[in-house]
Amino acid sequence: MKNILVIEDSRTINNVIKQELSKLGFTIAQAYTLFDAREALKRETFDLIILDLHLPDGEGSELIANIQSLSQTKVVVLTSLQDKELREELFHYGILDYIIKDTNLLYSIAEIVKVIYTISSGVNGKVLMIDDSEFICKQVQHVLKPRNYIFEYALTAEEGLKKLMNNNYNLLILDMELPDIHGLKVLSLIRKNAKYNALPIMVLSGTTTPEIVRDVLKNGANDILKKPFVSEEFILKTDLWIDYFKKQNALKEKSKELEYLNNNLEDMVSEEIQKSREKDQIMFRQSRQAQMGEMIAMIAHQWRQPLNIIGTATSIINQRLRKDKLDIETANDLTKKITQNIEYLSATIDDFRDFFRPDKKKEITNFTKIVERALSLVQLSLENRGIAINIESRNEKDFFSYENELVQVVLNILKNAEDVLVDKALENAKIDIIIDGKTLKMTDNGGGISKEIMEQVFDPYFSTKLDKEGTGLGLYMSKIIVNEHCNGELSVESKDGKTAFFIDLRERND
Repeated sequence: MKNILVIEDSRTINNVIKQELSKLGFTIAQAYTLFDAREALKRETFDLIILDLHLPDGEGSELIANIQSLSQTKVVVLTSLQDKELREELFHYGILDYIIKDTNLLYSIAEIVKVIYTISSGVNGKVLMIDDSEFICKQVQHVLKPRNYIFEYALTAEEGLKKLMNNNYNLLILDMELPDIHGLKVLSLIRKNAKYNALPIMVLSGTTTPEIVRDVLKNGANDILKKPFVSEEFILKTDLWIDYFKKQNALKEKSKELEYLNNNLEDMVSEEIQKSREKDQIMFRQSRQAQMGEMIAMIAHQWRQPLNIIGTATSIINQRLRKDKLDIETANDLTKKITQNIEYLSATIDDFRDFFRPDKKKEITNFTKIVERALSLVQLSLENRGIAINIESRNEKDFFSYENELVQVVLNILKNAEDVLVDKALENAKIDIIIDGKTLKMTDNGGGISKEIMEQVFDPYFSTKLDKEGTGLGLYMSKIIVNEHCNGELSVESKDGKTAFFIDLRERND
């Protein structure tokens, strides 16, 4: 999707939208009146129209029926007009979204961009609907088709179950009153098959009394909507459940991959440990199999926090869905966190799979980007524990290095600082981060490190956490990453009750 027409009578707003979308590589045409819009549509076909409803010479809604019937152009409404009936009618026509102009216009534009990227990603999912009303099925098809969903329907339970067995779907929409089998029985039949345990099922029902809702959810449905449903609510829930289903599947696949990796590495490491018990400890550390063993521990160390965040977010979603208190803003925020952490889990596997290979590719990056990526995964944990983060950046400079590996280093240092500050239970616990060109300094006020321990900080298997979760590998691997992989220097100093870690990439990267 590249070609976009913005129809908005406010030249200021129109120009801001054009400016922001042009930065992302979109080609923008502008219209300020209904007449301008019609003339533009005569001359050219657009992939997307961003439409204000109230124009000087008419209503923007007059265009929508013609647009949808004449081409595959998609429509996002951006307006200050809050008319519930018109809003519902426009969704019936097949608009992608109805966005109210926020006082912060950039937020509204961000919502538009989110919609654009959603529909630009190809097929969003495959939906099966079992409902004896062909009219309702066609209505749902008309609503979902513009959003790049593959939609199929069946008018009987028997036909629907056959389709379900022969195809893979991301969401099932089920009517309760079917001509051959009652919806609750259909639910029970589907959930008895382990293949469909994770498939989201959204039920449509003419009545939603507490008893019906309870029976529907207890029999395995994930959600319930009352007929006649509001199109926008239906779309939002469809998007939410399919997105949730995809992320759950992605997480399962990555978990299987990690399990396979761990199982094989553990066998190899166990065999090598048995062979090398009579060898010198230094030779053991230098062997490739020992490095693989260290990799296993590091993967487990790096996965612990993201998995906790994913588990917490999933729990919140489930709890709020059961109480029917999941608003779209919260859903978007939580799914964004889940996505970020799934991507991090995936990247971690890839990083460590190639950890000791010399053919990894470097990229242009900087410490601001690296710190932001690291904090996006642990900032919530730090805030919940009352740890303040202060960031100062000056003389920012890009450098050519391994961004993902440096993120691992920053995460290791942040987590170690967090553990110390939590143990000390300080009221003013804080971590100061100073970015100066190609150097990074991270300081905590957790009391410092004694001279005896200072010399062992970067040694493998050395940890001050004793019986806790420490493996003694985090800082050791960080030292390898910075000094050997990134041609830099990782160092530490302690004074005045503070510990400071330095990452210096200047000397060999200039």
